[in-house]
Amino acid sequence: MMDTVELMVTGEQKIHCGGCEQRIANALRRLGGVQHVRASADTQRVVVAVDTAQIAPGELRARLAALGYEVA
Repeated sequence: MMDTVELMVTGEQKIHCGGCEQRIANALRRLGGVQHVRASADTQRVVVAVDTAQIAPGELRARLAALGYEVA
């Protein structure tokens, strides 16, 4: 089942530029079940289209934490 997960960057490490957006998108796309990623430096949001049968939202948070981003 496809679902959309929206995460907000809340920690000290922010999404600063297009390079940051691309880095986040590439890291999340490598996870199984992730179909589409949109990260925004303007809004500090990461929107991910995922197959919830293959991946849990906690895995997305863990991958972002590994990149240094704290999300809610």
